[in-house]
Amino acid sequence: MADTREELLSKPWFGFDLDDTLHEFRKASGAATTVALSHIATQHQILLKDLKAAYKKVLARGTWNSFTDGRTSLQYRKERFANLLEMFYIVPTSEFLDILAARYKTALEQSLEIKPGAAGLLKYLKEKGKKVVVITEGPEDAQKWTLEKLGLIEHVDYLATSNRLGVSKAAGLFPRVLDELQIKGEDLVFVGDSYPRDVVPALAEGIRAVYYAENGGISFKSEPLRITSLETLEIFLKGKGV
Repeated sequence: MADTREELLSKPWFGFDLDDTLHEFRKASGAATTVALSHIATQHQILLKDLKAAYKKVLARGTWNSFTDGRTSLQYRKERFANLLEMFYIVPTSEFLDILAARYKTALEQSLEIKPGAAGLLKYLKEKGKKVVVITEGPEDAQKWTLEKLGLIEHVDYLATSNRLGVSKAAGLFPRVLDELQIKGEDLVFVGDSYPRDVVPALAEGIRAVYYAENGGISFKSEPLRITSLETLEIFLKGKGV
């Protein structure tokens, strides 16, 4: 495994997915959604469980394009809430949608939680002279805001989003990023929590992929490499064993 460690440390760039890799996105967005939907439930006398079931359907059809159309997070959020309300035959006012979006954002900020080891790993990589890129699907403004609120933005050299570059991970985001950075796939290590959306397209571009699966076991001999935490990767890179 020493050879693997040396190989990783020879790479000039380290890349990371953002949501559920550097922070607990599902938890935070779930909490924020509950706050917004609870407000709808109170105002329109609809059961919260019915709103949550309907909202899952809205999300399923609302993120099919991986936010590649360049709109802002506020526009996406208001559209989702409008679509939800229409499912219950409610035509929302612009003011009501503004309230829902504001409540969502406030709750999201209060619920943001950095992944254990994220700050330490990024700091260590910067100390080793590495460049850090975050490659993520989502609205540009929201992803930058999240990095700022998590205190990670100072460690990130480049933020690449499907929103700004106009392409999803599955459809060619990785080669676009390589072109933007003017590097080759072999120059980059990429860490992500989704096998189909992070690992598969990264490997296709010759990128050294690290699959972050909290319940998937640890392996620094497999392809892709597998870790259960970002702390695991930092310990390995420091040569302290895992």
